[in-house]
Amino acid sequence: MEKAIIIARCSTNETKQDVTRQTLELTSKYTNQYNIVKSFAYYQSGTKNNDKNQEMLKYAIENKIENILVTEISRIGRKVVSVLRFIEECSENKINVIIDNYNLNSLNKDKTVNTITQLILNISASISAIELQETKRRLDSGRNKFIRENGYSALGRKKGSTKDSTKLKTEHADIVKFLKQGQSVRNIMKLTSKSSGTVQKVKKLLVA
Repeated sequence: MEKAIIIARCSTNETKQDVTRQTLELTSKYTNQYNIVKSFAYYQSGTKNNDKNQEMLKYAIENKIENILVTEISRIGRKVVSVLRFIEECSENKINVIIDNYNLNSLNKDKTVNTITQLILNISASISAIELQETKRRLDSGRNKFIRENGYSALGRKKGSTKDSTKLKTEHADIVKFLKQGQSVRNIMKLTSKSSGTVQKVKKLLVA
């Protein structure tokens, strides 16, 4: 039975259970076809994961892995050039990349390049990159709208609902006291049972 590894990636802003779901789905589907020796499940932007891809490829080469399993092409990355280069390097080392949602194999059974898959992957990787650009465009649009409305979102928060600095310092007088004593943020968290975010917020007000 040929050996395989799983790549399960999500961006840091995606649902935290998704990498687990990817791993479980691929394991369940392919466990009878391949000896799945390792799963690389991690959270990182698909535009900044070249180092991680190289780490996984190095593992595959050194451990004579014949197949890499992914749920979809975007799990490898979001940049067209990076995705295609990764698959090219896999092909050069006779490693077959299986894209589950399209039921595609980057190599034929004789380990030659599957030209039809290569064409589809070029198109799919391009679509993935376009989707990323569209997501960024929507985020930028929302951010600009937020700024135009004086920093207040349209999601239900009413203008004036944010506590002013004086009120915040009054409500967290214990944090103010310990900060003035020179206590560390960690110690203050323990002494007041308050979160790091709250302590840091009060600390910023004191040094402003």
